[in-house]
Amino acid sequence: MKLARDIMNSPVVSIPDDATVGQAARLMLDKGYSALPVVNQKGKVVGIITHTDFGLHERRLPMTEEPLYTLLGAWATPGNMDEVAAMIRSRPVKDVMSKPVVAVQESAPIGEVASLMLRNKVRRLPVLRGESLVGIIASHDFLKLVADPVRKP
Repeated sequence: MKLARDIMNSPVVSIPDDATVGQAARLMLDKGYSALPVVNQKGKVVGIITHTDFGLHERRLPMTEEPLYTLLGAWATPGNMDEVAAMIRSRPVKDVMSKPVVAVQESAPIGEVASLMLRNKVRRLPVLRGESLVGIIASHDFLKLVADPVRKP
């Protein structure tokens, strides 16, 4: 039976909860990551920030004609997008991360991992050994279960 550790990506890069949103965005862009687990000063996973958190979300308010958007929880209009982005850039990650974080132990069976992701509607799970972060599983990592094994000569 496959376990979480069999399909997780490791080592995993995390970001401290007191880092800025701008630092998180830069790290994600530079490394091509779609998510970063967020850790406190003791190294405990306290949240997660994903590329979808940075996405614009259109909101319609009653009695308004102009579209309004939210960017990491801040209201924006088409005319002030740059200003809102600059304001958000300096906010600490702990203010915008998703929490509580849904995580899984490295010894969890794959079925449990899949169930947890589906039940909580998340696409990424930090993987723990006790309370220590040891990996991350994204929904696309389930491809590893059905891919042809690499044959050694």
